[in-house]
Amino acid sequence: MRGAWGLVALIALAGCGANRETGNVAPLGPGDPVTVLTENRRSDDVVVSLVRDGIRQRLGLVAAQTSGSFEVPWTGVANAGRVRVVATPIAGRRSFVSEQLVLRPGSEVTLSVTPALGQSAVRVY
Repeated sequence: MRGAWGLVALIALAGCGANRETGNVAPLGPGDPVTVLTENRRSDDVVVSLVRDGIRQRLGLVAAQTSGSFEVPWTGVANAGRVRVVATPIAGRRSFVSEQLVLRPGSEVTLSVTPALGQSAVRVY
């Protein structure tokens, strides 16, 4: 009986290591840019900006009901103490301002801008 449990344990351990992927995935380097992906679910266009230590940099415009992608060089955010993403509708007075973000080289920031601006969300991968 003891030998049977040992065999079961050995098979279970072998199964855990057998499912490894050996794809060619390049590691992220210190110079990889930060990508800001924006999904605009509003019926008006939105200007997307990055705020670093209180200085706003316009990344671009995302048209209504579309998505946009912007790249920011890592050197532009590497030494910033506070980084936030801002979405400002063209026809509005209010903006969505994200919480402070912690970024690394190659980070992907996903911004979902909703019709109710206060319900918009940011995720960092």
